[in-house]
Amino acid sequence: MKIVQGLSKWCSREPVGSVALGYFDGVHIGHRDIIATTVEEARKRSLPSVVLSFEPHPLAIINPGAAPKLITPLNEKIKLIESLGVDVFLILPFTPALAATKPSTFVRMVLAETLRTKHATVGYDYTFGHLGEGTSKNLAHWSQELGFKVTVVPPVTVNNKTVSSTLIRQLVSQGEVVHAKAALGRWPSVSGRVTHGAKRGRSFGFPTANIPLRKGLQWPRFGVYAVRSWYQGRHLLGMANIGSVPTFGEHTARLEANFFDFQDNLYEKSLRVELLAFIRPERKFVSSEELRNQLEADKQEALRFFPYTGVKMQPDCPSLVYNGEAL
Repeated sequence: MKIVQGLSKWCSREPVGSVALGYFDGVHIGHRDIIATTVEEARKRSLPSVVLSFEPHPLAIINPGAAPKLITPLNEKIKLIESLGVDVFLILPFTPALAATKPSTFVRMVLAETLRTKHATVGYDYTFGHLGEGTSKNLAHWSQELGFKVTVVPPVTVNNKTVSSTLIRQLVSQGEVVHAKAALGRWPSVSGRVTHGAKRGRSFGFPTANIPLRKGLQWPRFGVYAVRSWYQGRHLLGMANIGSVPTFGEHTARLEANFFDFQDNLYEKSLRVELLAFIRPERKFVSSEELRNQLEADKQEALRFFPYTGVKMQPDCPSLVYNGEAL
């Protein structure tokens, strides 16, 4: 997938087969329907498929106080969109000037004149242009005048709720990772580079891989989770505390993952840790012994969760072996 940042870098001489419009935070199952439609429509025409998005989130410019925490940082969004077979990811810098652009002007200048698209795909609730005055209905009307077709993708529901980035942020913040998975189409996760910590867990028999939580992202509910990661060709199963380590008076939010039956050095490695089940809220312990006992109980609870999340384990080594076809 080619990445183009800004219309000034757009230099394709052939028209676009179809373009998907949206911010696509989380690239959830509703977004995937939109993007899949664009890829299909572009292939019908033997022309490139394009996803057109913006950076930063429009509300960060229009109303910074209302800007949401993000589900996926840009680098992860790019990987997810690429996995859907998109040819080009076009990222427009969202500026005050772009925010002030009339919707009809945006459609004419960007879609019709620059991209020369033959088709556009949007979600049912898509808005764009000055004050969000552009709608999917307006887009369909203007497209007829400008010579391209539009598909409006209807809402997707899970558990009788319409899937949206807002819903997923709410679920993640509440620790509802199973419901979040249903809406995302994958397990919610925390990604980052493993940093050095105080190494207290090692003294308890629970060494941890520590990943700081990034500002600007939607943090999961603080507490203990059953988790999974992928490292050097194998799945690692374990448990992780997400929070600020109140027992030892620390305040930096991070994920501390203990992978069962695993001793390799993970410092400075980049990991994506999937959250499979919420076990308990974060709490402060009165002693190291109380904490150690709770960690033993948390481990047993995590092991009980794995069969219900698709992980299959061998009887003689219940925490080590994963059947990659289960998820």
